[in-house]
Amino acid sequence: MREIHCHASNSPATLSRPDSVWLLSYPEFREALQRDETSFRFLPLYAKLPVIRRLPGFEVSSIPDWSRLDEIRVSYVELGRHQVEEAVRSYLAGAANDPATKGTDALATLAAGMPPVALPLVARPPCLLSPGKGVFLEGWAAFLTYWSRSDRTIPLLAVDWQSLYGRLTDNEPGRSVLQCQIEATSCTAEHANLQLR
Repeated sequence: MREIHCHASNSPATLSRPDSVWLLSYPEFREALQRDETSFRFLPLYAKLPVIRRLPGFEVSSIPDWSRLDEIRVSYVELGRHQVEEAVRSYLAGAANDPATKGTDALATLAAGMPPVALPLVARPPCLLSPGKGVFLEGWAAFLTYWSRSDRTIPLLAVDWQSLYGRLTDNEPGRSVLQCQIEATSCTAEHANLQLR
């Protein structure tokens, strides 16, 4: 049975845009993400923090006007543990190039190599989805923690990175949106195996 827990779909603040082009970057979970598309301003603080930490060169103190990010499109959902696990296993199987690892449980191996992370049972930080290639941009450690302790659902967050970086770089000389996009998508699963967060 597939579980989907939407955070803002019953809120008048949610802006329904089933045809949002930015969600095409998240094909694995797009259907669920479309149901709960909203704006950055409506995210709880604990869901905003993973996004803020990904902003290269931007500290909280250096963004005096948070309203610049208010209308950035995001989608914050909780999906059933098994659905997310299936997507991760599929990705890890496709990323494994070593014949010696064939037949091993890549997810269990990855989890065994990760030190335990203390995460709350409520207000859980979401796993930040990677646009395009990969599964998570940030949140491998969080996912493995939720998976290892058998949480029923996994919180996921998708972001319209192009709009976000475009908004932040409007007045920043010498920094192109393309450069920011490259930085935003630089953490592939290959890197994640080495620098799990």
